Amino acid sequence: MVDILSIHMAFLLFEAIFCFLSAILCVLKTSRDKKARTVVFILNVMAGVLILNDFFGYVFEGRPGRFPAFMVYSSNLIVFLLCDLFLTGILVYTSIVLFGRFRLSKEQPCRIRSLLVVLLSLSGMALVIVSQFTGMYYTIDESNLYERGKLFPLSVAIPVVGMVLIASILLQHRKKTTTYRVLTILSFIILPLLGFLFQLLFYGFTYMDIGIALAVNIVFVENIVYQNQQIRIAERTDVRTGLANEHSCIEWIRTRKGKKEILDYAAIYFDISRFSSINRKYGANTGNRVLSIFAASFAREIAPDEFLGHQRGDQFIAIVHKKNLDKILKKLSEVRVSFTDDTGKENDVHLSVHAGVYEIENADISSEAVITYAATALEYASRTASENPVVYMTKDLMDTIEEKRRFEKKIRKALEKGEFLPYYQPKVNSRAGKLCGAEALARWNHKGELIRPAEFISVMERNESICDLDMYMLRAVCKDILKWQEKGLAIPPISINFSRRNLADPDLAEKIDKVVTESGIPKELIEIEITETVDEFPISVMKAFVDDLRSRGYSSSIDDFGSANSSVAVLREIAFDTVKIDKGFIDHDLEKDLTILDHIIKMARSIGLKIVAEGVEQEAQVQKLQSFGAETIQGYYYDRPMPGEKMAERLADPYYKK
Repeated sequence: MVDILSIHMAFLLFEAIFCFLSAILCVLKTSRDKKARTVVFILNVMAGVLILNDFFGYVFEGRPGRFPAFMVYSSNLIVFLLCDLFLTGILVYTSIVLFGRFRLSKEQPCRIRSLLVVLLSLSGMALVIVSQFTGMYYTIDESNLYERGKLFPLSVAIPVVGMVLIASILLQHRKKTTTYRVLTILSFIILPLLGFLFQLLFYGFTYMDIGIALAVNIVFVENIVYQNQQIRIAERTDVRTGLANEHSCIEWIRTRKGKKEILDYAAIYFDISRFSSINRKYGANTGNRVLSIFAASFAREIAPDEFLGHQRGDQFIAIVHKKNLDKILKKLSEVRVSFTDDTGKENDVHLSVHAGVYEIENADISSEAVITYAATALEYASRTASENPVVYMTKDLMDTIEEKRRFEKKIRKALEKGEFLPYYQPKVNSRAGKLCGAEALARWNHKGELIRPAEFISVMERNESICDLDMYMLRAVCKDILKWQEKGLAIPPISINFSRRNLADPDLAEKIDKVVTESGIPKELIEIEITETVDEFPISVMKAFVDDLRSRGYSSSIDDFGSANSSVAVLREIAFDTVKIDKGFIDHDLEKDLTILDHIIKMARSIGLKIVAEGVEQEAQVQKLQSFGAETIQGYYYDRPMPGEKMAERLADPYYKK
């Protein structure tokens, strides 16, 4: 027959094992709060050691011999020491939960209580040592039997008083954490206190130690739950602004889908006009700070049952009651942000905002549709910002969206079917009148009709299928070059455009190299062309890409140079091989434009860059460019873009009579 003591010992052993397993899980569990995880790990190990020594004390109590005597003495010593040491551990964990790190509160009463807890912990441990020689807490007779001493209640009272002090600190600062975390830490007081009362009434069982171990396990479970909650929150929160992210916005709408209340809301998709200028002027770190300040300021205007989220870059979405729409839009038109830049200087800027508005009219509408309608309205607002910075989604715009969707599907199918073709526009050395290169331009041959890039490139830029097109064009050009090689033609470098959208892929240069290498053509025949405007990415991202290309043996060029504000910075930071002059300088025969053009060409030549002038259509333009020192010409003056077969004929006869 199993007696109560055996059940008690079995429970102690089980709880000790559970504490050690919890400690192992703490090590294995990835946690955003490493400090709390470390303290929980230590507390679980301490609790496991405490309960295990309790178990050993019962196993060897009353058995004769030196080893049982050693085990009884050592196990009781460890148990009593750990009961007092737990005070400091609980204080550390409470401090981390409340203040983020272990520190004594700056408030004098709270600071005194924290110091008292530490002193009680140290004093209690000292008295345990003294008890080994005086028997004040307990004695162990010659038969290795344990007996309580007269001051045994003091050994229990010290940790209980310390826990009450910790509870007072916790309750005073309870608003710094969640209610269930407060209750979890309070279990450290309640469970050992209940154990103490049972221990006084029922001699022979270590209820207080069991209470401590149970409390530690509760903290472990709570910590796991809390970390999982933090991970879920992080998945739905934007790091830069602290606002909800796009995923959270989708969930917010989805929970209200099909309910009548959704018809009371309107979605506002808005962005900050020319925000890239703030990044360029003050730096990316300050730009992020401005976004955060702007977000915090605007969040105060949003009601608890409304939504504000950060989408990407400088774009936000708000879902507000229709009755508040005018007030919110008015607030958006009057945004001022005060901030400190990296030099410590105070700044105050007015932020101009474009907004697209969609007033929800269908309760069964999907989250994606709400966001798409508002975002499309914003797109139109950005195009007509000077006339109207706010655009409402209308039936006509919805029809336009539907047409675009059909067009996007058609484009994706065209990519799958291989309907896109490279057309080549020659680059000509105007002094020698000889072909010296070419640019591959995409054309879409759809059912015999040749569709120009202006009709599909912008669409592909929006849905990011442009990245697929760029790699498709690279493979197609490599195949054409291989055919020309087999015919024995002399082939100059062919440049291929890569949209700046591709810069989001850190392995882009490696992927380009793989395509070219597998095709078997020489790397020097491929030049990668990138547009200058890089507002979506820091210059450092483009620099890393160009450096990677160079290290793999490829040349690169910057397209449309002079069309953006960062021209000089781009040339200073990035090691391009060629500069392509924006055709806007060539189209306008204005003295100011020509002066700027002259200086750009001189600057590029002085730092060893090749120069290509594109969009040249007239002989006078050629002569002017030659006088400035730009001899490589691309444009209708020499040739229009041509298919691969025609380009092969041009390669066979590379001289121009002009």
